[in-house]
Amino acid sequence: MRKILLLLVVLSLSSCMLRPVYVPPSAYSLTSALRLAQNGYALIFLEEIDGYGPIAKKGLVASYIRGDSSYLLYGFKFLGESPKDYWKKVTKQYGTWNSRTYIDLPNSGLYSVAKEGKYVVAWWRDVWLFVVESSSNAEKFANELMDVFARIGGASRW
Repeated sequence: MRKILLLLVVLSLSSCMLRPVYVPPSAYSLTSALRLAQNGYALIFLEEIDGYGPIAKKGLVASYIRGDSSYLLYGFKFLGESPKDYWKKVTKQYGTWNSRTYIDLPNSGLYSVAKEGKYVVAWWRDVWLFVVESSSNAEKFANELMDVFARIGGASRW
């Protein structure tokens, strides 16, 4: 019985995005952080925004393409306030019950959802909040971006 239960847990987790959350060092500018995507992603535009969904805060959005896939990367840098509060607004907008990944820790958070043909990944840590949207697999783009953040010495924690 234990083997069956363990197998079910492993199979259910295999479709989730479980990994440490990486963000760039806090000394980076938001513009520099959003320009870090590599591995064949082409930056189409980078522009200032007044918010994302329930987030009413100045930030930046970058559009990337690779092959037939396009990605929107939203970035926000918080000085003097917690990005966790804004991350919770994003998770509330899309819902936690239908999420693929929901990890809410005191020092970081990771959330992914596939809803109505749109894939969304949001994560926060330190002063940073990032949101990736795509009609294809946003988790792959987010994973590759977090790997870049890890290589440059960004902050990580579960």
